[in-house]
Amino acid sequence: MSDSASSSDVSLVTRLSAHLRTPLYRNAYALVVNSATTSVLGVAYWLLAARSYSTEVIGLNSATLSAMIFLATLSQLNLGSAMNRFIPSAGQATGRLVVYAYVIVTLAALATSGIFLLGVHIWAPTLSFWSSNLIFVAWFTVAIMAWCIFSLQDGVLIGLRQSTWVPVKNITFSVAKIALLLGLVQLLPLHGVFASWTIPAMILLVPTDLLIFRHLIPRHVRASESQSAPIIPGQIVRYVAGDYAGSIISIAATSLLPIIVTERLGPKEAAYFYLPWTVAYSLYLVSFNMGMSLIAEGSADPTKLDTYSYRLFVQMARLLVPAVIILVVGAPYILRLFGQSYAEEGTLLLRLLSLSALPEIIIAVATSVLRVQRRIGAVVLIMTVSSVASLGLSLVLLNVYGIVGIGVAFLVSQTAVAIVLVCTRLGTAWLFRH
Repeated sequence: MSDSASSSDVSLVTRLSAHLRTPLYRNAYALVVNSATTSVLGVAYWLLAARSYSTEVIGLNSATLSAMIFLATLSQLNLGSAMNRFIPSAGQATGRLVVYAYVIVTLAALATSGIFLLGVHIWAPTLSFWSSNLIFVAWFTVAIMAWCIFSLQDGVLIGLRQSTWVPVKNITFSVAKIALLLGLVQLLPLHGVFASWTIPAMILLVPTDLLIFRHLIPRHVRASESQSAPIIPGQIVRYVAGDYAGSIISIAATSLLPIIVTERLGPKEAAYFYLPWTVAYSLYLVSFNMGMSLIAEGSADPTKLDTYSYRLFVQMARLLVPAVIILVVGAPYILRLFGQSYAEEGTLLLRLLSLSALPEIIIAVATSVLRVQRRIGAVVLIMTVSSVASLGLSLVLLNVYGIVGIGVAFLVSQTAVAIVLVCTRLGTAWLFRH
């Protein structure tokens, strides 16, 4: 009996080891670990922030962070996705490709931050204090430029098929962010939250780039030399242009919501919205990050794309369904950690947003498959329909149901898009997969 049990244990370990050696799963799980750990640390961060800073300060800083992330994402021109798609086959051109991307996003960040600050009193009057003196202007501008590179580094690491470094980098950032949050309460009572995000991001740029350029890119060039293909600038431009258009609309449906809530309902309601949104959005990141692994592996071997997409869908569901159940049941208890008022105002919102992460699995897989196939027009269509429906319905229901209306909007719109995708593209591909 003991020999049989021992043999069974060995077999299980062997299968698990083989499973984790598969690049599709290994890199996907590394990104899931990244999402899970940074989300947990993110919850801890906002828990400490809610207990260390006033609700109004949390609301203003969350709106500022949303503006920074939105402008940085605009400035990235979706080159992170391009790095993920083209680095696997870039060969000797990998280093140049990454450097060009860095230069482009830095210049774009300089331009977008300048435009935002010049007109901040028009599109976000609550945040107009960032244009009040040169120190604030420089701080906000450099923060956006740094966040561009910081985020782009993830796409580079995934494209190099070295996703295991992504959680190392981002967990380090999250821990440093918490330490600074607490350390700056007395020194920067109004801007400590924003500072705790931007300072660690700037510092981590240097060691991460040393790792990328000195070690990972040379290793990638040697390992993929036989599979490399010429980099055609026109292909990258067409890919980025189309994907960027869809991504901008998608970003608007997420990053701008805290700003909209702040302007319409005030900083306090923005705080009640932002914390449930942050918790639930971590579920969206699981699908997004696992989809990035699918893009990298599918680009390396397009003949297995349908099989890869189905397998990854199954793994996403196995991870996210239990997580959603936990959040739906535990929503009031989780939010009560931030304070009783957060639980009273945000429980239903957190439940609705968590449920909306399930149809997002389908959307993430579908858009990842289409990116590998370079069918960017279809990606733009899916992202546009999903984002316009989510944001448009949110704006309508926000006036009727308050912040809960945003949860209803996302659940309804994401579910509708997912049903269409299963009935058209993914259902057929999976039925005849090989």
